[in-house]
Amino acid sequence: MVRILTLAFFFLSLFTTLRAQDVLVRKNGSIIEGKVVEVGVDKVLYKISKEADAANFAVRKNELLRIEFGNGQTIWFDKRAERNTERGERNIDRSADRGRDRGGRAPEYDNQFRKNKIDISPFKALDSGPGFGLSYERILDKNGNFGLLLPLTMTLPDSYYFTVGSDRNQSDQMYYFSPTLKVYPFGQRRVTYAIGPSLFAGVGKRFNNYTDFDPSTGVYTSRDEERDRFRMGMLVNNFVNFQITQHFQIGLNAGLGARYIDQEKFRSSTFRTTGMEITGEFNFNLGFRF
Repeated sequence: MVRILTLAFFFLSLFTTLRAQDVLVRKNGSIIEGKVVEVGVDKVLYKISKEADAANFAVRKNELLRIEFGNGQTIWFDKRAERNTERGERNIDRSADRGRDRGGRAPEYDNQFRKNKIDISPFKALDSGPGFGLSYERILDKNGNFGLLLPLTMTLPDSYYFTVGSDRNQSDQMYYFSPTLKVYPFGQRRVTYAIGPSLFAGVGKRFNNYTDFDPSTGVYTSRDEERDRFRMGMLVNNFVNFQITQHFQIGLNAGLGARYIDQEKFRSSTFRTTGMEITGEFNFNLGFRF
């Protein structure tokens, strides 16, 4: 019992000693830990050793942002930084107050990150072609670790007419719906990472253009063919979001997966691809949180 009390007293004394250290924060972000000996007119003297005869070190006051003393007191040397810090703390406090429920409880994660988000994707690249999209996301839990994303995407057909001598060209115009479960391992932050499965289904058209050559006449003729198309598969998407302001963010995501169904219909005939095929997407979006 005496040994346990001795150890407890030792660790308590060690913790208290460590907490009693002063912290000098430079304007360049570096930190000095030690014991401040003197705050002079143009420099600050400090020790990095607790020995009474240990050497004193000096740092110019114009290099320092602030000193955080072990007793909890803080001295600022940059008044503008002090005002900005106080203003930021007040904004966080107001955000937390707005986020409290009727029982006075604070939210589980920072209330500045709202639970709803609308994204506009001016550029998306899929295996069926480039396009654009619109999506809605809802954060599902109080800790901000799970979200449900509901994106709609349209791919645009390229010009599918080849020069003389080509045999065939293809181009797609597709509409995709791909509900996604997003998992945020680190919650909601200024820079947020998420990963999650996406189940996608797409309907649209495939445009084929054929160029035939008649050797007897030496004439090339073109014919067009329009097929109805249906695709379905699954992706694993990786997301990175950059929260620029409280409401505005920029996002990127890239996904890779498998396409299980890919079929085309033309008149009374159905054409299907055989087996599983690799598919993917890349997306850039601009988001609004509310």
